[in-house]
Amino acid sequence: MEYLSRMDARQIFDVCRLCRREEHMIDKTFWTGLSASALLVGGVLLGGSAAAADKAWLEKLEPRVLKLADFSGDQNANFGRAMVEWEQAVTKFTNGKITFENYWSSSLLNAVNTLDGVGDGVADIGLIIPTYYPQKLPVGAWLFGLGGALSGSTVHDVAAGGAAALETVLTLQPLTDEYASHNLKVMQATSTPAYNLLCNKPISSPEEAAGKRARAIGAVWSDTVTALGMTPVSIAWNESYEGLQRGVFDCMVINPNQYVDGLILKDVAPEYVPVTMAQLQASTWVMNLEAWNSFPVELQNFMTEESVRAAANIWKGYLQIEAKAGDLIAAGKEVHTNDVSKLEPLAKAQREAAVAKLASVAPPTVTDAQGVVDNYLKRIAYWTDALVAEGYPVADRTPEAILKSFAGLRDVDLSDFSKKFNDEVTPKLKK
Repeated sequence: MEYLSRMDARQIFDVCRLCRREEHMIDKTFWTGLSASALLVGGVLLGGSAAAADKAWLEKLEPRVLKLADFSGDQNANFGRAMVEWEQAVTKFTNGKITFENYWSSSLLNAVNTLDGVGDGVADIGLIIPTYYPQKLPVGAWLFGLGGALSGSTVHDVAAGGAAALETVLTLQPLTDEYASHNLKVMQATSTPAYNLLCNKPISSPEEAAGKRARAIGAVWSDTVTALGMTPVSIAWNESYEGLQRGVFDCMVINPNQYVDGLILKDVAPEYVPVTMAQLQASTWVMNLEAWNSFPVELQNFMTEESVRAAANIWKGYLQIEAKAGDLIAAGKEVHTNDVSKLEPLAKAQREAAVAKLASVAPPTVTDAQGVVDNYLKRIAYWTDALVAEGYPVADRTPEAILKSFAGLRDVDLSDFSKKFNDEVTPKLKK
């Protein structure tokens, strides 16, 4: 426990310095987390593995507090839960030498300044959505177009799409070089379920869609919105609830889980329009590259292993919150499901055309763009086939099939799928 005392002054200095900036509202749970870490450390030092304590790299490792910034939610949200578990594993592996301060819900960095914030060391770890940075992350933003190569079947989009995104983001050299140019190391990435329309008025035909305004955060979605005859609009995330409530716009392009998680839109967007739009292809967690390079290879490899496990936990988390949304949708009391049989062909045709031309609009740093696209599609097919072989057929997009697929999400077991990914891919990621 002695090293914790030596760290107190530095920790207090860092925290106080940050608190002087109004936007840096440190999460109070840090102090309880630190106490928990102290207890953990005491247990490990007194009764832990003597072999671990004898590791040369661990003896040389300097105690350090890493700051994590997540604009998307708190420690109870899907990302937050997975990352806290990742942190706990790292703290235990280092016998308490690496601990964490968590800044949730944009309290340190928001969605549009995390890239520079982590690169500059304001935070050590952060969440990046590449489409927010099309000029700074042209390869990452371009890859988001592959979010249109999905089935609309939640299990396959989350797990197969997530697996393809994870291995691509971790291994595609033009992308890792792009992040490195901003002093960032990519840790892990996950894909969401398909985006749909959550609306404040019924929409079940092109005629009803015509002229309606839909909030979309990038071309991969706004182009589909346009194909439906709607008008895409740019509205800040934290203004979305009020915008729907007041009729500033009519629909939110987002996962249906936002009915019960995050924004909780069931009261202001009770019309569920399950037209299949692209998934968010790669929500990417990054670490400051200088911080990463300061760690011994043993710790880097462990962080890589745990990052893959965190991604798998996020996959499972998505299925659980989608199931919760499915309960609300299936009940039919607070949310009404619209028939999208006339809209789905329009969206599908637009997505397929966008994926087909993706290679022609690749950034110049992607020298074999068609090869990247083809390989990504091949990997999605590979991981989809793995799920089908486990007994999870791709669900249709009829209203009946949509409700049925929601109902089965809680029973999905991804343990064998995650093990397959870990066995086949993770060893190639370590040094």
